[in-house]
Amino acid sequence: MNALVILISCLLFTASLAIWVWTRNKIMAFEQQVQKQVNSNHLFDEITALNVGSIGLGGRFLKLEKDLHTLSERIDKMQMQIQAQSPYAQAIHLAQRGGSIEEIVELCGISYNEASLLIMMHKQDKAA
Repeated sequence: MNALVILISCLLFTASLAIWVWTRNKIMAFEQQVQKQVNSNHLFDEITALNVGSIGLGGRFLKLEKDLHTLSERIDKMQMQIQAQSPYAQAIHLAQRGGSIEEIVELCGISYNEASLLIMMHKQDKAA
């Protein structure tokens, strides 16, 4: 009789131990699954935040590009006005490009001495 009680006790203990190990493994697997889900949600939140930020930056870049284009057009208009208003601006441009004194006098309608002075002041140094 004592042997039967001991045998039944051992079987119950072994069954209890097996159920405990199985339950522990299931709980650990569940915890890992929950942790993966939490990490996935955190990563999704970060990606969403980055997307929202990049959309905002895209709009800012478009506005900056438009502003830059507008400024470029204004600069071009101002340069044209300056060149149209002053023969000296055209003479300086010719001097910078290596034009001769005679060429500057003829194209810009300034005196020989003025053209000579502009060439001395604005000539591109070829040694540099």
